[in-house]
Amino acid sequence: MPDLSQSRRVMVDNQIRTFDVTDRDVLAAFDVVPRERFVEPADLPLAYSDAKLFVKGANESRALLVPLVLARLVQALAPKSGESALDCFGGLGYSAAILADIGLRTTFAETDAGLCSRAAKALAGTAEPVRILPARPIAANSAVLDGENYDVILINGAAEREPAALLDRLKDGGRLGIIVRRGRAAEARIYLRSGHAVSHRIAFDAQAPVLPGFQEELGFVF
Repeated sequence: MPDLSQSRRVMVDNQIRTFDVTDRDVLAAFDVVPRERFVEPADLPLAYSDAKLFVKGANESRALLVPLVLARLVQALAPKSGESALDCFGGLGYSAAILADIGLRTTFAETDAGLCSRAAKALAGTAEPVRILPARPIAANSAVLDGENYDVILINGAAEREPAALLDRLKDGGRLGIIVRRGRAAEARIYLRSGHAVSHRIAFDAQAPVLPGFQEELGFVF
């Protein structure tokens, strides 16, 4: 695999920093985690660009969040070393590797067995081990996961409806980051659990494809 460390530094300096990402731990993670390990081989030259890239599983393809959107979403989640994190729809695991590098105890969850298998190989070299869950259904209103709750949940994509099932997996004080689409407009939201109550704030404007199982239902009002 070619040495793309200079391209990685250019991505951090020219894309991520200029999108109001200032957290040192977040910047450091994006500066060292090799994104080229988490893209399709044909896309290696584009690994550090803002191009729209996809990775393929056995039955599904996953659109990757562009680096600047992912970095700002991670920053908005205010992750702290030692916290537990659940990374959903992360393709081959780039976002999970970022969270692990920051020091979070990270679990990777995908719906496609092929993506899970490929992610396990891509994540094998991370400094902090990432737990890979077996492929299982994940949707806005139902999520077949393990029995654990998390401090941080990162959803790599957009929803047209509130991710109620995943909000239920937040610990008290836990945060969930997702892009919410309403018509043509979309915004990154951070949900916060406090006791039995969940509130949200808008972090920034962003775009991403709507995830399977997160589409608006007929007659549903968001």
